[in-house]
Amino acid sequence: MKITKVYQEEHNLWERLKEGDTDAFGKISTQYYRLLFDYGRKFTRDRELIKDVIQDVFLLIWQKRTHIDTDENVKVYLLKIVRNRLFKELQKQQLRASEDYFDYLEITDSEETLIISQESTQNIISKLNLHVKNLPKRQQEVLFLKFYDNLSNEEIAEIMNINRQSVANLLCNGLRLLKTRLFFSITGLLLMLLLF
Repeated sequence: MKITKVYQEEHNLWERLKEGDTDAFGKISTQYYRLLFDYGRKFTRDRELIKDVIQDVFLLIWQKRTHIDTDENVKVYLLKIVRNRLFKELQKQQLRASEDYFDYLEITDSEETLIISQESTQNIISKLNLHVKNLPKRQQEVLFLKFYDNLSNEEIAEIMNINRQSVANLLCNGLRLLKTRLFFSITGLLLMLLLF
């Protein structure tokens, strides 16, 4: 992968980490911890498990630092490895217990949404969250990565280990379903308001 200006700082941190620079390791850990934790919460509510997985990932990176491909996009690499390890841990738990540890993705309200006090807007947001939760899990994950992590289709494909066309299809189908469901919800809400 050709190093672009956008990834130059990450590339330098990777290089320094590879050479054993603990400051670079600390910066990478600090910079990406919250993103990785929030991403893990899309698959499980077990906060301790997520923390353990992230800690294990960073420990593994430090131990295997000499083998790091410094041309790899740091954000994509970390999301991919955390996702894979979290899935493995959840599968282990599922084998030990018969419960399903996967939760539906939850979309948290952005700061702008919290500022908006209009009841109708809050109602639309609640309905949108409900409709997102009812999408298939892979569509939920693609929407989260695209619109909350601002990743490209190529990056999402790499993280989810699917091809770019599958990402585009999941996005298109998910957005179409949301648009349709939200339209009918809002139409129903407006009809109720007009009737009363």
